[in-house]
Amino acid sequence: MRSNPMLPPLTNIPLYLQIQRLKEEAASDLKKGSASTLPTYTLEEKLVLWIQSLTPAQLQRSYTTIEVIKLALLTGKYRSRPALQEVAQLLRKHGFEHKRSWTNASRNQRYWKFIGTKNDQ
Repeated sequence: MRSNPMLPPLTNIPLYLQIQRLKEEAASDLKKGSASTLPTYTLEEKLVLWIQSLTPAQLQRSYTTIEVIKLALLTGKYRSRPALQEVAQLLRKHGFEHKRSWTNASRNQRYWKFIGTKNDQ
């Protein structure tokens, strides 16, 4: 009987022993700390870390919502980008104010300007 290239190779070890061996390997990896998992941050934690990393000159600048998403490396739960409404709520919560530029060049673009939190004032 020829082996099918699409199937895994045949082994004489029972399946329950293979599963037990894999569980033991996983447990030993966790004990060693070799599972190199990066800490996972929530959307708010990522945004706060980005705000804290800004210099005073950068805090004076206006940002669009898309710029904030890209600069703070924000990702959504189900898509590559988070919901704009969710980002807007977090920006308001952490001291940003919504502005709009009415000039022809900026085409009524919405901006976020850092005002500061209640603790800062």
